[in-house]
Amino acid sequence: MVISSSNSVAKLRRNILLPIYWNYIRRLKTLHYYEKLRKIQWNTMEENRQIQRKKLYKMIKYASQNIPYYKRIIKEHSIQFAEDTIFNDIKKFPVLTKEIIRNHFHELYKFKDNTYYRNTSGGSTGEAVIFFQDKQYLEWANATKRLFNGWAGREPGEPMVKLWGSLRDILRGGQGFKGYLRQLISGVTILNSYKMSEKDMYEYVKRINSIKPRLILSYTNSIDELARFTQKHGLSVYSPSAIMTSAGVLYPEVRARIKEVFRASVFNRYGSREVGNIACNCEKNQGLHIIPNIHYIEILDNRGKEVKAGEAGEIMITSLTNYTMPLIRYKIEDRGVLSEKECSCGRGFPLLEKVEGRIRSMFRNKKGDLIDSGVFIGLFYFRDNIKQFQMIQESLDQVTINVVLKDKKKLKVVEKDFREISEVIKQIMGNDTKVEYNIINEIKPSPSGKYMYTFSKMRNEGKTQMD
Repeated sequence: MVISSSNSVAKLRRNILLPIYWNYIRRLKTLHYYEKLRKIQWNTMEENRQIQRKKLYKMIKYASQNIPYYKRIIKEHSIQFAEDTIFNDIKKFPVLTKEIIRNHFHELYKFKDNTYYRNTSGGSTGEAVIFFQDKQYLEWANATKRLFNGWAGREPGEPMVKLWGSLRDILRGGQGFKGYLRQLISGVTILNSYKMSEKDMYEYVKRINSIKPRLILSYTNSIDELARFTQKHGLSVYSPSAIMTSAGVLYPEVRARIKEVFRASVFNRYGSREVGNIACNCEKNQGLHIIPNIHYIEILDNRGKEVKAGEAGEIMITSLTNYTMPLIRYKIEDRGVLSEKECSCGRGFPLLEKVEGRIRSMFRNKKGDLIDSGVFIGLFYFRDNIKQFQMIQESLDQVTINVVLKDKKKLKVVEKDFREISEVIKQIMGNDTKVEYNIINEIKPSPSGKYMYTFSKMRNEGKTQMD
C-alpha cells in the first residue's frame, strides 16, 4: 500500500485513521485535550491565569495529601496555602533539584493507576534521574505537540519529516514494521539524525524532496548540519511551510542559515524529558509561548528570589498534569528570561523571551560521518555502578570517557559495562576507534555551570565545543 501526500490522504489520516489510533488503539484523550488547547489559546491572559491558578492549587493540594515528600515538607516548613493566594504560597516550597529527587525518590511518587511509565533525564551532575509519568501527562504532552505543530502550519495528518535520533535504528538498520505502520497512519517520516554521513545526507535531501513535508522537526544542530551540507554541495531542497527546532540553542546565525537554505520560517520549541514541551514561538516570533494550564514557570536568581520580567535567572517549573510524580518548583538547570510583553498574535499565553544553555556536540568518524553525540548518552544509563560520565572525542579515532563510580570495589562489574559500551561505540564510530576509560573522583561542570555529557575536540578546526 503506497500512501501519497495529497490533501485527500491527509484528510483520511486526520478524520479517520488518527482518531481511531488515539481514541481506540492508544485509548488516550489526546485529541480532546488538543481541542481544549486550540480554544483556550484565544482566551485573555487573565482568563488563562485563572485556569492556571485552579490547576496549580489542585496539583499542590493533591501532592500535600498523597505524596510523602510534600507531606513532610509542608509540615517541616509550616506551609499553608489556598487557591486565592496560591501564586504567593508556592514560593514557600523549597526548590526541587535532581539531587533531592535522587535522595528522596521513593517519597516523590504515588501510582494512581497502572498507566504510569518510567522516563529519565540527566543534569548538572551527570547522573541519570528517574521520573514516573502517567497517562494524563502523556495526553496533554501529545496535545501540546499538536498545537505547536499547528502554529508552524501543519495540520494533523499532513506529511512531516522528523530529523530525530534513534540508537535502536542505527544498530538494527531501520525503524521496523511498527515504525513503518505509525508513519503510514500519522504521515510522519523519521530520518535518523544520530548518524549522518554524506551518503545519508544526500539521501535525506532526496527524501525531503520526494515527501514534500509541510513541516520538518529536528534537533537544532542536526538541521543546521543538513543546511550546511546542502549549501556546500549546491543542492536543491524542498521548502516546507516551516522548520521546527528542538534540543539545542537556536542562535540567530543558525536560524538565519536554516531559513535561507530551506526558504521557510523557523520555529523554536523548548522542552525536556521531565516535563514535556514547555514553550514555542508562534508565527509572530516575539518570544516562546508558555501554555499556562500545562506548566507554571518561575525565574529565580542565585539566592532563590524571583527576578523581574526581562531579567535572566534559573528556570523553575511546576508541572500541572503529572499527578503520579508531581514536580513542584523543579530546577530544570536552564536559564531563561520571562517577557513582560504580550505577543501581537493575540494568544493569551505568556512569553519566555529566551532560553539560555543546552548545546549538543557532533562527533565525526574517519569515514566523515557526522554523529550526534547524544546517541551515546543512553549507553551509560541504568548501569548500577556508574555514577557520572563524560565522553570526549580527542581525534577521529580516539575517545576518552571519564567515569565516576559508585563503588570502586566493584571494578569487575564495571569492566563488563565498559566492554559493552565500547562495542557499541565502535559499531558507530568505527572498529579501529580507541576507547579509553579514566576512573576519577569528580567531573566538574563547564565554566557556564552546565554539565557536558559529551563534547568533541574535532569541531571548528579543532576548537572544543563547550557551552
